Amino acid sequence: MKKALMTFEKYTTYSELSKGKWGTPEELLQDAKFVVSRVLPTNDEKWIKDIQDQSTSDGIKFQVTLSEGDVIHMFMTAKWRMTTDSWEFYLNKKKTKVADLTKTLEGKYMSELEKFLKYAFSYDFYAQYIDDGRKYKSATENNSMIEANFKALSSSDKKLAIEALEAKFGKEEVGKVFK
Repeated sequence: MKKALMTFEKYTTYSELSKGKWGTPEELLQDAKFVVSRVLPTNDEKWIKDIQDQSTSDGIKFQVTLSEGDVIHMFMTAKWRMTTDSWEFYLNKKKTKVADLTKTLEGKYMSELEKFLKYAFSYDFYAQYIDDGRKYKSATENNSMIEANFKALSSSDKKLAIEALEAKFGKEEVGKVFK
């Protein structure tokens, strides 16, 4: 005897949202654009070629075609606005978590220098003075990750990274850490 496992994914529909104070197709398109921009390598619409509402009576779905040809399908799973937690993401028809989606797109579309600079500006030059243990641990781990990414850059990229960091933080601060 064969056993079949059936799963029923529950997606939010327009009819469910119409009972509240928001949920028009225009509002959901705006929400989808905002949310997908948060998972893209940079918060910039240059990555987006097209967004189509492909919703049915089964649920709200948007197809986002990226400028490089990849396709992200977004299914609304909750009624909250402007948060990635309300959406389920599929990259090229494979279900993926938000963090994995961002890392995949960064790896595919960004150079090592661009990835380094994206996170480098969060470097905390004064982490050693933090009193709170959890904040200290978080800041030092973040700094260690940024330093490791810097060491992995090529020498020409390191020069460009140092110039960008010096413009933001000053030569003295940057010279202590990034050489």
